[in-house]
Parts: sequence; structure tokens; C-alpha cells
Amino acid sequence: MNRKFARIFGIAVVSSLLAVAPATMRGEVTRVEITSHQDVLNGKAFGTVGAYEKLTGKVYFAVDPNNPHNKIIADVGRAPKNAQGKVEFSADLLIIRPKDPAKGNGVALFDVVNRGRNGVLNTFNRGKGSTDPTTDADFGDGLLMREGYTIVAVGWEFEVNKAKDKNLIALQAPIATDNGQPITGWISPWFIPDKASESYEYTAEYNTDVYPPLDPKNPAYRLTVREGWVATPHLIPREDWQFGRMENGQVAFNPNWLTVKGGFKAGMTYQFTYESKNPPVAGLGFAALRDMASAIKNNSDAIVHVKYVYTYGASQVGRYERQLVYEGFTTDEQGRQAIDALFIHTGGTSFGSFNQRFALPNELGSFTQTVFPIRYEVTTDPMTGKRDGLGARVPAGQDPKIFFVDSGSEYWDRGRVAALRHLSMDGLEDLPDPPNVRIFTLAGAKHGPGSWPPADSALQPLKINPNDYRWAQRALLVALDRWTRQGVAPPLSRHPQLSDGTLVAQRDIKFPNVSAVQWPLHVPGGFRADQPGVFSVLPFIVPQVDVDGNDMGGIRLPEQAVPLGTYTDWAFRSEQTGAPDTLMAMAGSYIPFAKTRGDRDKSHDPRLSVEERYGTRAEYVRRVEDAAKKLVQERYLLEEDVAPIVTAAGQHWDWTMASASVSQSQK
Repeated sequence: MNRKFARIFGIAVVSSLLAVAPATMRGEVTRVEITSHQDVLNGKAFGTVGAYEKLTGKVYFAVDPNNPHNKIIADVGRAPKNAQGKVEFSADLLIIRPKDPAKGNGVALFDVVNRGRNGVLNTFNRGKGSTDPTTDADFGDGLLMREGYTIVAVGWEFEVNKAKDKNLIALQAPIATDNGQPITGWISPWFIPDKASESYEYTAEYNTDVYPPLDPKNPAYRLTVREGWVATPHLIPREDWQFGRMENGQVAFNPNWLTVKGGFKAGMTYQFTYESKNPPVAGLGFAALRDMASAIKNNSDAIVHVKYVYTYGASQVGRYERQLVYEGFTTDEQGRQAIDALFIHTGGTSFGSFNQRFALPNELGSFTQTVFPIRYEVTTDPMTGKRDGLGARVPAGQDPKIFFVDSGSEYWDRGRVAALRHLSMDGLEDLPDPPNVRIFTLAGAKHGPGSWPPADSALQPLKINPNDYRWAQRALLVALDRWTRQGVAPPLSRHPQLSDGTLVAQRDIKFPNVSAVQWPLHVPGGFRADQPGVFSVLPFIVPQVDVDGNDMGGIRLPEQAVPLGTYTDWAFRSEQTGAPDTLMAMAGSYIPFAKTRGDRDKSHDPRLSVEERYGTRAEYVRRVEDAAKKLVQERYLLEEDVAPIVTAAGQHWDWTMASASVSQSQK
């Protein structure tokens, strides 16, 4: 399609899809504007579903601030209102849909974008990852297309910096005021520099340039420094820091930078408190997802029509999905179920700064965002006696199907204490699943999927964990879909447990005595933000490991179940990046086995060598294939993925046996 025709076609789409709903429908989606309409991969057919098309544009909303389902949105009553008393806002929109809707599966998979970036093609199609998917590499092996999904991405985050990438998907939120007057308030972002420097662009962490300082000279502004999260913060004297960037020996004023006397130290945690104004109504992002989902399920003039809506989000967006459920946004303004199933990935036990005045959505969700409730069903907080649950606001009969999926990293990382997803709050009892929930742990995996070969990094002393867990995510999505649409019971939850010894208190974990490896025996665990002092400490319960240091519980993918090394859920910071006794966020390590008995004897490595374990390449590959087939039977892998997993295993063997001796003491 040439550009001239695309523009003409786009105008035609806008005129025919304005979708201004009759008043009796109370349509919260007022119109959709499509500015680009393209065939995917020049009309390539995906299995029996056929060709796909990609639409980009904008969706417009108007919500009633007095509707009970909207009152939970912070400052929604302080946003500007139209003549009908509704709050108007808009969001960027991306749709990838079958050209013949009748060949689709009737499901819209909402790609809940992470800082404006889509993720489902990379995750489930094993695509390259792109903010503007156009190539074969972007669409990977086409699993989602072959399954017939319609992909929908709606902007929910106001902080997205489209100046850096126009294809990022953002929310355009109104500004809250106090009867027309600006609202002011205090903000406390934090950051950890990875290298020493005189000046630091603190806004780069959060895109907080939307919150410029009200008075850069204000003596009440504070900057503190501490090591990690649990150390006592130390106040940096106000005269020792200022807004601006060091240039040619002078500090040039810049509200997005800070300069401190003596410079910023690598690995230290800095927290900056200052005053700003004009907070966007950030929580409208929840309404955007809910109302777009409801519209395409219920409105006759919607741009696409589906019977079911699922959501997928990882990391920041996994936390966002947890909060979306808790604040009641799976149900629309009219009380109808808008979202049928959620794939909540690496969200741990945290919420986020998503629905509050002066929200900071890009805040990394450390200890500051772990609060009660954690479980879906209503439970009792042992500290306060409060009874609550993530699903407490979900109407009876509308419980969505939910898969909570975490890597092993979420048991260690930033206080997210993922064990409490399936334990009592005191950490002493395994709890059963609610009927609509399954819980999975990807064993021996860092926060994000890895890739082979295991790489070195200046950020951490050991190699990066290469465990690519996307194979399991694909199978789990298929299981979630069949559970939702066909009522086929999903595979059983799989995660470490107290009852079988695969889950233990951190103090009881048994690591192998590998020389020159620092084990996380003395790092702090989780804290909760809704309790003071000693009452904030949460049980630190982590996966137990086998004699090799590999996690025993959870979904053990063939790469980790038939290992060529130790795959850890954690990594320490390196000497170069500072605070080397502190765990690095979202990281994992890989400690290769020695190749031969002689190699491991030289390094005093208690773990069996590759040669001792498997003997030959053929035996190693056979064991990988057996492990993969077993996971297929248990529905944690897809049959079609066995062959590529086995092929990759052979490549991993070749790389390992061709590499230099791998023990740490020989480095």
C-alpha cells in the first residue's frame, strides 16, 4: 500500500469508525481514529488463520467521575469535564488483527505495554522485539497469529517519552486542578548510579521531567544517600548539591540533572525529595484498558469484535495488572466483565505508583510497593487484622482466570518476596490455589528471559544467566486460553513448596562450596511499605537448591533441568558498579561446570564436570529431549517446541566444550 493510498484509506477509516455511541449505550470509548493501516508481512498467511493487518492510531474516552467504578481513580473528580460532566482523555492504539475476523479465535490479547513498548510478539512469538513490528524477525514464528489472536495495545502510562520513539504507546491524561488552581505536592524518586559521576540525570530513571521542581533554590529540598534499601539514609547538606549539570568546570542549570559535591558514588541509593505541580490523572490508564476491552466485547460499532479479552504484562506491567484487578478494573462502568483472563508475569507481590497524585509509574517497585493484600482471595493480615484480597472488588461470578508467573528472581529481588503468592503471610504454611488462579515459578531464571551463550557483564562478577524461559510462557498461554474458552482445566500450579523442602527460609539454603563465588547468605529480604519499622519485615523464603546450586522447585526447563552449569536467580553488583555486597536488580548468574574431572579437581569444584555427567554429546542431547517431552506431557511446553529446544541444547554443548576452562578460580 503506497503512502498516498494509506493516507486516503486512513481518512476513510476515521470517518467510518468514529463510533460515537448512543447515549443509551453509555459508551466510554467515544471514537477511534486510525492513521495507518498496513498488511502484515505483505499479506503473509499464518496457518489456517490467513493474513493479518496492522492498524495504528488513537482512541478517545469519556468517563463519568461519579460512577462508582471510577471513584477509585485518584483526582478523577479534579480533572476538567465536558458539557456532559465527563472526563475526556485519549491513548495511542495499536491493533494487529486477522484480515478475516471469522478465522480468528475470538480473543483480543491486550499487550499491556511496558514503558510504551509492546511485548507479546517477543514473548510468545519469540520475535526480535520492536516498537513498530514490520519484519519477519519482529513477528517471530507467528504463534499468536497461527492461534488467531487479535493483538491490542492501548496507552496507559502518561510518562512515556514519545520524543525518543514516536512509535511508543502512551496515555494522554488530563491535569488535575483544585478548582482551576494548580495542585502542588512533594515527590521522592530514587536512583542508583552504575558509575561515579559529578552529575546525574535523575529524570532518566522515571521520565520525571513531567514534574519539574517548583523552586530549584528551595532549601527544604532533600537528597539522601544509603547503601541498598535497609541502611540508614544520610542527608547530603543542601549547600552540597544543586540542580544542573557539570560542564567545563561549571554547573549549568538544568532541572533534569543534579550535581553533588564530591560526585555521585556508584552503587549507592540516592533519594531526592522536592516539590512540583500539575499532576496528571494517572489512574485513567486503568480506565483506558477497561473501556477499550469492554467496547470491543460489547459495542456493535467497535473497531474489532471479540468474545474474550486477555491481558499480558511483565515486570512493571505485571505489577500493573495486579493493581488493575485489585482496584476493580476487570469490570466496566455498567458492571459487565471486561477482562476474562490475565497472564501476570514477574509482578511478584508488588503494586506500583500507578493511581495516585504525582504518580511515578516507572518507579521500579522495590520495597516501597509491597503491601497487603498479596493473595487473590480474601485473607487476614496478621499485623493489622485487616481482611482483603486482590479479587475483593470483583463482582460475584466475574472472577477472571489468572496465571501468576514469576521467575526465581522475584523470590530474591527488591523485596518482592514472591513466595508469599502461595504462602501464608507469616511464611509458615503452603496455601491452596483459589479456583480461578494458578501459580507458576520459572526455576533458575532471572527477571527477564536469557539468551545463549552466557555473556560476561561489567555490571556483575559472574556470567549472565542464559535461561530462556519463553518456551514455558508459550505453553502457559495456550493453557490459559483453553481454560478460559473451553473450560479445559489448566496444568497444576508448579512452584517451590515448604511441604516438599523445595522452599526454605533463606538461612537454611544449601549452596555448593564453589570457590570464588559469593553466595547470597546475608542479603536482606523483603519489607512492606504499609507497616512501620520492625513490623515491615516480611519472611524471607526462597527456593532450595540441589547439590549443583540449581533451584529444585518450579518449572525446570530442559536447559536448567539438564544443566551445563548453575543457573541462579540473583547476582551481586560488580566492583565497578559499586556496592558489591548488594544484589543487582532483575539479574541472575551462570556458573558453568568444569568440562572434565581434571578441570574440576584443579579448581576444587564439588560439582560434577560436564564429562562426568553426560559422557557424550549424544547422551546430553537425549536427556534434554526426554526432559522436554515430559514437560510437554505436563503441558508446560508445546510439542512444536521440543525440536528447537533440542537443537539449541546441542549448540550449547558445542559452545561449552569448545570454550576455555570454566571454573571461577581459573579466571
